[in-house]
Amino acid sequence: MILIFIFIFMLLLGIVFIRVSNNSKFYDLEIHGVLLTVFGSIFLIVSIIIIIASHACANYTIQKNKIEYEGLCKRYEIAKSEYEDVSKSDVIGDITGWNMEVHSTKYWAENPWTNWFNPKKISDNLDYIPLE
Repeated sequence: MILIFIFIFMLLLGIVFIRVSNNSKFYDLEIHGVLLTVFGSIFLIVSIIIIIASHACANYTIQKNKIEYEGLCKRYEIAKSEYEDVSKSDVIGDITGWNMEVHSTKYWAENPWTNWFNPKKISDNLDYIPLE
């Protein structure tokens, strides 16, 4: 959210610099205004595309995460049972990786700098897998 406001501010500041330079003899302001306008516009457009893409595929990501979560839970149950089919260290490593990914997703969805890029809908549907 804050990044978007910074890019909008860059764009508006560039427009103001261009307007001021047209009415006076400050040619440096015109160059700076053009640069701020161009970079602000590019960053804003790219950010909006990323935001739309991340929110458009939120349901897909939720389903994918749900399937992975259920698979890891089943593997963990198998590793805890007396009929061990998979290595316990592999399962625990995979679950630790999952929990780190969940933590990262929840952190970036709550961070005011990046919360528009990471849908809250996805982070709310993620659960940690408890290890005993």
